[in-house]
Amino acid sequence: MPRWFVPVIACCSIAAEAQQEFQLTLPKRFPEVWRAVKQAITERGCQLEYERHQEDTTGLLFGIIRSEYCVLVQGEDSARVVMERYSVEIPRIRGARWMNGRVQFTARLRELDTEGVELRLGAELSGMEGYITNRVHFWASNGVLERKLLQRLSELLGLPAEVVSPAKPEPKEEEEPW
Repeated sequence: MPRWFVPVIACCSIAAEAQQEFQLTLPKRFPEVWRAVKQAITERGCQLEYERHQEDTTGLLFGIIRSEYCVLVQGEDSARVVMERYSVEIPRIRGARWMNGRVQFTARLRELDTEGVELRLGAELSGMEGYITNRVHFWASNGVLERKLLQRLSELLGLPAEVVSPAKPEPKEEEEPW
């Protein structure tokens, strides 16, 4: 294994740890939320790769919707610039030429007894590096694309934006050194 390969793997695993998933409860019925999530994803130009829902033992519905990899940008002149807007950190590859950038959305829905539907939404970014590694690399989203999808979901469900917008995480207080 080449010496440069190990740092590349370490870089990618650090970014993957930062991946966040948005979790919220929507005060709507499962079929409404299911249709709205599918519509919001397909409106972004993404085809659905997988969608399935079923009942659990208590009669409540749960399911998963996953999009195919949707190309956000094509072309080595603009791929890196565009993907930096949506990424925690693009993999560091010296001399890399990014040919494209993609996103894949995953939504997990679970009907709650009386509260509505729990939605967990995440996105994974990837891109083709066509010069040094000549491979597709995967990394974490910074949440911008997910928030846009949630905003559209609030419009489709007729909910105020505050209901669908997850609270921004509180900044961590820096601890004083010993």
